[in-house]
Amino acid sequence: MSAVASIAMTICVVSIAGSLLSVLLPEGSAKKIVLMVLGAFLLCSVIGPVQEAVQGFSLDIDQTVPQENITASADETYSAKVLEQTEKTLETTLANLLRKEEIKTNRIKITLKEDEYEGIIVSNISIYIDKKDNSSVLKIKEVTEKNFGITPYVISEK
Repeated sequence: MSAVASIAMTICVVSIAGSLLSVLLPEGSAKKIVLMVLGAFLLCSVIGPVQEAVQGFSLDIDQTVPQENITASADETYSAKVLEQTEKTLETTLANLLRKEEIKTNRIKITLKEDEYEGIIVSNISIYIDKKDNSSVLKIKEVTEKNFGITPYVISEK
């Protein structure tokens, strides 16, 4: 912003000086030469910053990211978000199913992955329970296998 301010200030100073000199100098060749010098100075003071800005501008296309990579990245991000949201939904569903069976869990972690046909499969289910609830491990496995088709890892904590 200081470059714009300095250009504006230079234009104002040169314009005021030119106006004063045009009033004070008598008509003739001296007045024309002084005004021409002031005009050249004004032009040079404006061209300098513009030239620096143009030299700093680059159209280097090689540094841009190809559109295919941007699309792939957006697709991957979308897929990751879909997997994350699906995991949360399945974890809530399993917690509700176990709660109906009066089984208390500390937390449930379901890991999903995409298969080669872009489908989603459940790759791992970990269910964390208190050590005092070890008697419910068989029931937990039964409910999970029935509803998800996979045997969970039941982990006892403190």
